[in-house]
Amino acid sequence: MLLILAVATTVFSQEREYQTIFDNQDLRISGLGGPFMQFTSVAGEFGHMMGGGGAVLLNNFFFGGYGLGLTNAIPDYVNDNPNDRLTLGHGGFWLGYSLFGQKPIHITFSSMIGWGEFGVMQYDGYYPFVRDKIFVVAPTVEVEVNLTRYFRIGAGASYNLYTMMDESMHGYRSSDISAPGGFLSFKFGWF
Repeated sequence: MLLILAVATTVFSQEREYQTIFDNQDLRISGLGGPFMQFTSVAGEFGHMMGGGGAVLLNNFFFGGYGLGLTNAIPDYVNDNPNDRLTLGHGGFWLGYSLFGQKPIHITFSSMIGWGEFGVMQYDGYYPFVRDKIFVVAPTVEVEVNLTRYFRIGAGASYNLYTMMDESMHGYRSSDISAPGGFLSFKFGWF
């Protein structure tokens, strides 16, 4: 009986190792964010898209949100209304991975997946009089440079794929505004 009591006391008095998913010593959790821009084609014209995003950084993988909008005036030539202007904006999820992110120069793969609006606005108006909801997927690859421990600059290429457009509303198809483009990002964070 004393032997059983001694073994039971020894077993219960040992400290148990408690294991969790996020207390791993090798996992770095931090954040990043900043402005970025795209240089692309919208309806056959040069389009400058400006926006930004923020994300949680888990080692070299990041996930968060973004917003992006057209900044320059593009005439509505499809409907023979060159005084009217096109509008385009979207936002949603931003996912990515920095391949060898600790190296001074490295490659980053990311994708923006979101929803937004394509529209036509009268030249003297403030709001689009034609609004069409769109779904967007924009994969991107960048060459990224770690300038400091807290600041990275990236330049690369992206492709904007716009879907779910209603051509009967405004005369534009998804293929009219879907196009490749250049991408420039400024990321601030704890890398």
